[in-house]
Amino acid sequence: MESTNSLLLAEFYTATGYLDRLLFAFTELEKIHLTPRGKIQVQKLCQEAAVYFTNNFSDLQFDQDDYVFETSKYKNQIKTFHNFIESLIKLPFNSEKSEKIIIEYINLIYRNCFEVHHFISETTHLEVQLPRTGLTLEEEIPSIKQTEETKIPLFYLDQQNIQELAKNEKVIKSPIAFLELKREEKYDHFIHRGHFFIAQKNYEEARSQFYKARNYKETAEVLTLIGWTYSLLDDMTQAKAYCMKAIQKDTQYGPAYNDFGNYILNEGNVRESLRWFELAKRAHNYQNREYPYINAGRAYVLLKQYEDGLKEFSLALTLAPHHEELHETVAKLKINLAEEREKRNYDYESKYDEQPPQ
Repeated sequence: MESTNSLLLAEFYTATGYLDRLLFAFTELEKIHLTPRGKIQVQKLCQEAAVYFTNNFSDLQFDQDDYVFETSKYKNQIKTFHNFIESLIKLPFNSEKSEKIIIEYINLIYRNCFEVHHFISETTHLEVQLPRTGLTLEEEIPSIKQTEETKIPLFYLDQQNIQELAKNEKVIKSPIAFLELKREEKYDHFIHRGHFFIAQKNYEEARSQFYKARNYKETAEVLTLIGWTYSLLDDMTQAKAYCMKAIQKDTQYGPAYNDFGNYILNEGNVRESLRWFELAKRAHNYQNREYPYINAGRAYVLLKQYEDGLKEFSLALTLAPHHEELHETVAKLKINLAEEREKRNYDYESKYDEQPPQ
């Protein structure tokens, strides 16, 4: 039971933290809670919570009419609800019935978060961070049209899933560590799915999978991958924007610099691209370190600085000795440079051979 309580407490904090961020944006940053729709949204949250308590706790009777919108009161009302549920979760002896009640409340929060977040996204330019969920499932609402970039999932908990996980030895030993592991697993799952759809050339679905991965863990890796899918869909503005987000997230993540350089290289900013490839080379976090050297080589070839290009490609080859295409590129460039030198020597000699004797 203790492990179940720990899991529920962690998810409760995740859900309430998400709601707090939304309400802060809703009321403090944009003040859209003062609009007619905003008032209804807050009133709905408070009234749903009041109905929940009335239905589940016979000794806690809440008059729904008391929960009309008042700026000075609604935050305290919500805080009272949260404090009661937190105390309930922390009780040493809980039953399957109390678990169900707690899960119902967490799902009530997530339903309202979905509506508030969608309202914020629809009426403002604010970006509110999604929760770092571990055990929640996601449901898409087809009746609400959203772009991939602003898609807001409806999170929810399933009681049977929680109970099954609570029997796991890893959960019993360290519930919080287990939640982190679940987030990692879901992140890796969606990253893998994204790469699968890239291979299938289904770039829209790949982007959707990478966005789902971002819901579980926002990393420089997933931001760069989202940018990559935008580039494959010919939206270079978003592709570059996500590279910059990745760099802000982790200044030592090399692929973000490399991809940004590659995008501006393809746009014709050849010399500027070289600066980004140099930054990529210096980044500590880079698994395929040959890529910025290959791209720098491409840039130098476009500038007709073939010696510099050969140097970059040769360095890339030392990092990826089994790269067959790179072997061919280096070999061809060496042949072309040798022919160019031979031609220059021939022209030089011919020039002096044609001079009249003194």
